[in-house]
Amino acid sequence: MPFSTITSWARLIWEGLQSHGVDADAVFREAGLDPGALNDSGARYPADSMGRLWQLAELRSSDSCFGLTAAEQWYPTTWHGLGYAWLASATLEEALRRLVRYSAVISTAADFRLVELEDHFRLVLTAHRESGLEPSAVVMDAVTANVVHMCRVTYGEDFNPVRIELRHPGVGCRTRRREFFRCPIQYDADEIAVEIDRKVACKPLSTANADLAHANERVISDYLAELGGGRVAMKVRARLVDRLPSGDVTEKNVAESLHMSARSLQRRLNEENTTYKKVLEETRRQLAERFIRDRSLTLNEITYLLGFSEISSFSRSFKRWTGMAPTAYRRETESA
Repeated sequence: MPFSTITSWARLIWEGLQSHGVDADAVFREAGLDPGALNDSGARYPADSMGRLWQLAELRSSDSCFGLTAAEQWYPTTWHGLGYAWLASATLEEALRRLVRYSAVISTAADFRLVELEDHFRLVLTAHRESGLEPSAVVMDAVTANVVHMCRVTYGEDFNPVRIELRHPGVGCRTRRREFFRCPIQYDADEIAVEIDRKVACKPLSTANADLAHANERVISDYLAELGGGRVAMKVRARLVDRLPSGDVTEKNVAESLHMSARSLQRRLNEENTTYKKVLEETRRQLAERFIRDRSLTLNEITYLLGFSEISSFSRSFKRWTGMAPTAYRRETESA
């Protein structure tokens, strides 16, 4: 399947061009893209055409800071259900992990990964080598600025990253980047990265809503599962979210629900550098941490929702994942 980007991300470009008084539809057509697709929430544009669009937008707007201009046009639906799931996350760390997990919603041409360091988290953007695409300077600016903007929407306007790293030399726009990011910026870096203080990332957010986060994760999972050629791991996760309460989560049964053999599923997951066991474990862990924060759910209910037969089995797994018993973790999150 060709690498693609969701059209709602492209709407940032359209809005940015309009803010400069530029005929946005004309620029889209110049890039070989139908502007009418912007009205289809699930539509996607080819990633290579999106690359041309970003560069044309910067050129036609005569704005060397166009990446920042576009990022400031963000609204929740820019990232499909991921935008709302981000807003409903309990902490910035949880929001960042959702971004990593569901980044294919935005684009299948690049991935995010989250690196945990002693005193901060490091969010890194990497293009898929197979795509043959390399993010341009305007795209690097737009992605990093969009992440920072979203952090400020949820955490507050006083949010500042620890550090920004960009792989371009920073020609033009240095003053505005410095004013926007309000932190040290390294140009000509080896990676594209946003670093966030651990204490800030782990602070409970006032916008948290576990029910909304879960509902939008289902929207995201369904969208990705339907995305032809999408990641098999994401399709497996969507099946697991549905099947965990019933306990019907054997690799064979999940494979059959995806119309493939267990061996084929193993091979496809291996190609994505994961295994069925890892996807199951990660899905349970992520759901468990969210369910524990939901005080309306008892431990018995959480045990059932995660497909464990006994509370003791769930408790052992939870302690292995977090280093804490479920009750202790709940007390700590309640008092935070």
